[in-house]
Amino acid sequence: MAILPINIYGDEILRQKAKKVTRIDESILKFVEDLFETMKHSDGIGLAATQVGKRLQILVADISEVEGYENTRPMIVINPKIILTEGESEMEEGCLSLPGLRVNVKRPEKIRLKYNDIEMKEHIEDFQGLQARVLQHEIDHLNGKLIIDYLSKTEKEKIKPILDKMIKREFEVSYPVTSYQVVSK
Repeated sequence: MAILPINIYGDEILRQKAKKVTRIDESILKFVEDLFETMKHSDGIGLAATQVGKRLQILVADISEVEGYENTRPMIVINPKIILTEGESEMEEGCLSLPGLRVNVKRPEKIRLKYNDIEMKEHIEDFQGLQARVLQHEIDHLNGKLIIDYLSKTEKEKIKPILDKMIKREFEVSYPVTSYQVVSK
């Protein structure tokens, strides 16, 4: 298993849509193992393939370390599609691709999710609370959306200096990240 470098704000892949997975092979199985290893090493509770440089509709989530969710099973979610939402809740979220930044995000409280497991078997399941939130956060990544996209223009202006430091890689984290990338405009 390998710990993969995480893409940070400013990396183009974080704004790209992931592609549907059509079949599972050895490379996908190994990649999913690496996703879990990277997430755990980075103290994350969810990680999307695009966050480690792969445009695939794959995410992993494990909230079993969070108090009250100890019995929640780790998940491998492939080709997710939210087919129903209910309610609304607001909560502060962090993101491994936006180190040190936490923002309040309003999301549906409950979701019905259609997805494939690692054997490409289709599931339709209902999730709520933290588990629903983590899944929505990671699905956003697969669609090129970040938590800062939920901020107002004024709130975005306030965090611009922090985002600029991320682009220049002027921060410290305890996990490997991609190196500074010059993006042509």
